[in-house]
Amino acid sequence: SFLLHRCCYSWMNPFCVVKSLLHGVCLLLCVPATFSIATAGFRRSVPIRNRRKQMLKLKKIGCEDHSRSPGLGNTFRVFALRSNNRDRGSALLGLFTDVNILSRSRKLLLSVTVFVALVWADNVRVYAESLRVLHGEVEAFTKRLELIESAKSSVDIDYYEISDDETSGQLLAALLRAVDRSISIRIMADGHVGSNVMPKALMQNLIEHGISVRERPADVRYKLELGRQRMHDKLFIVDRMHLVTGGRNLEQEYFGIGCRKYIDCDVYTDGNAACMAAAYFEQRWCDPKTRQPDLHREEVSRVANRQKHPEWNCMPRCEAMEQVKSWLSEVSSSPIAAADLRCGSLGFDTLEVASCNIRFLHDFVGNAKNANGAIAPELLRLLQQARSSIDIETPYFVVSHELKSILLNVAHRGVRVRVLTNSLESTDQIAAHAGFANQRRWMLRAGIELHEMQGRNILHAKSLVVDGCIAMVGSYNFDLLSERRNSEVALVVTDSAFASQVSHSIAIHRSQSKPLQRGEIFRMEANESNASRDDLNQLRRLRIVAPAIKRYL
Repeated sequence: SFLLHRCCYSWMNPFCVVKSLLHGVCLLLCVPATFSIATAGFRRSVPIRNRRKQMLKLKKIGCEDHSRSPGLGNTFRVFALRSNNRDRGSALLGLFTDVNILSRSRKLLLSVTVFVALVWADNVRVYAESLRVLHGEVEAFTKRLELIESAKSSVDIDYYEISDDETSGQLLAALLRAVDRSISIRIMADGHVGSNVMPKALMQNLIEHGISVRERPADVRYKLELGRQRMHDKLFIVDRMHLVTGGRNLEQEYFGIGCRKYIDCDVYTDGNAACMAAAYFEQRWCDPKTRQPDLHREEVSRVANRQKHPEWNCMPRCEAMEQVKSWLSEVSSSPIAAADLRCGSLGFDTLEVASCNIRFLHDFVGNAKNANGAIAPELLRLLQQARSSIDIETPYFVVSHELKSILLNVAHRGVRVRVLTNSLESTDQIAAHAGFANQRRWMLRAGIELHEMQGRNILHAKSLVVDGCIAMVGSYNFDLLSERRNSEVALVVTDSAFASQVSHSIAIHRSQSKPLQRGEIFRMEANESNASRDDLNQLRRLRIVAPAIKRYL
């Protein structure tokens, strides 16, 4: 029962399953093997040529053959002694070691082999990795700064959005100090419009100080974007041994500063998962589509409108460089540019989880999104295998045909499915919310519990908990962009304690939401909570065209 439970608990890692089966085989064989080793040297093995003579010998000394194992033949026999006579015990001991099938040399070889396998299985250690849910904004930002200050060899940063606000400035200033300690720094960002909004003067200052800056794909902000893959990864890797991933980008709105703040969640880990993330970063970094952006081309107006310092684009580059240096020096001496939201003050304990129970999921460079082992097929398979409960937290919930069939199937099997997402009032993507609004009715009819975030703060956390023992935290949105187009990363952990922490984080966010009732859906859609009239009219127009543009939502 213990071995079966261990195999089921570690089904996601083949090494753990093989090790569990090996332990089971060794446990089944260790008793006769150990007895064979202990008795092989006391008596000389004599093949049993005549069972009748042996039985007569036993009867003379008062032993009886009570049972015989039909499955093993004459290999092992169970005898009962009527007294504790030494001769009787010696006779039984000799009969046990006189095996008809195996000779003494083969028997010793089998025993030694099993013994070595048992020792090897016991010495194979599953190293533990530290896991910590970074729920609060201040905790998430200070953890990144601490990792930079303690870096010994390298810092690799891969984000969808990087800004030039005070929060990003403090992080960049810490990276410049790390460069002075001969630390290798590499920054990679998505190259589409609105992703990498760092001014070119700032990027040139970083490059001149020894920090490598690349975009993937580079300079596509000057081209028409239609169905192009975006790099939606969020990775913060230090020394190839420390990893911070989740939903937060490098912008102040994700750390509790700004008019509309993003409610998000990160996770920290070290060990094997960080090494796998570093290898994935290396593949993205060496991709031919990844290269340094053009620093001398005029900035696009849509990018300049999002920058905090657009004036740097209009002045001579040498003057802009001087202002960049003074700005970085100023923000480095300022207080920490992060503030906890109302729901962000909770701190979780650091857990120790076996390495075999932590998986780093990602999309393969150069392969299709539906390739075997990619993040989308793995998460869909995880949902399909749910037995009791599924908790989904995502800012955008546009369901594909595959995900719809899985949700309907698990709901029909009695699995409790709860989804937390944005409302029209809290969302920053009305088009994505239009795709979700068209699917709310069949979800409610299937028994899926829907919760919509209330207020002006934007839910941006991407989490999943299955059966209370498997949890996922990453950049993966449960929409068609993440499933079929954008590159994504995530950590999947098979541990009940970690899943409990992620469930607690989702519950805190759910406390600020409103559940949708099937009988009130028509009245709710008439006013859509506290959303403005302009947003409501835009939503109604987008709901009409949402089926045609669903693949881009």
